[in-house]
Amino acid sequence: MVRALEKEAGALDILINNAGVGQVVPLALMEEEDWDRMMSTNVKGAFLTTQAVMRGMIHQKRGRILNISSLAGIKMMQAPVHYSAAKAALKGFTEALAKEIGRYGVTVNALAPGILKDGVSINLPPAKLEEYLQHCALGRVGTFEEVAEVAAFMVSDRNSYMNGATVVLDGAV
Repeated sequence: MVRALEKEAGALDILINNAGVGQVVPLALMEEEDWDRMMSTNVKGAFLTTQAVMRGMIHQKRGRILNISSLAGIKMMQAPVHYSAAKAALKGFTEALAKEIGRYGVTVNALAPGILKDGVSINLPPAKLEEYLQHCALGRVGTFEEVAEVAAFMVSDRNSYMNGATVVLDGAV
């Protein structure tokens, strides 16, 4: 896929790794396949796509890679263990890769949103959502539009010095 895109449009400038899955299951009831699916989609997918795209970015000495993580991978909170582990892995992937390829003019950052309207919150029990809102300084969930605005900035030329960072967008939980 990446080779076909590069053939048509040239080297890619921006990659946003946003593929992900979620599953609510306690660790005691989790099957190995559940763990593997979570890691494969949320971590291995980012690895494979990044590896394919970064060669062109390194060659052109510029590029922006943004990994969409989650608040569950940054802060201790009640979330499925395999989901939290996968999103935490993206943070480590971001930091290590930023150090590895920054010298080529390619930045790698992560964005970790909290609960979003019409996102994961639609599956949360009302008591869990209320608990989140009680700890959120802004007293509300975020929106996809707010995340998109921050993501657009993070991959823009205006954001040329941030590298290896994880921006938490959670209304101050």
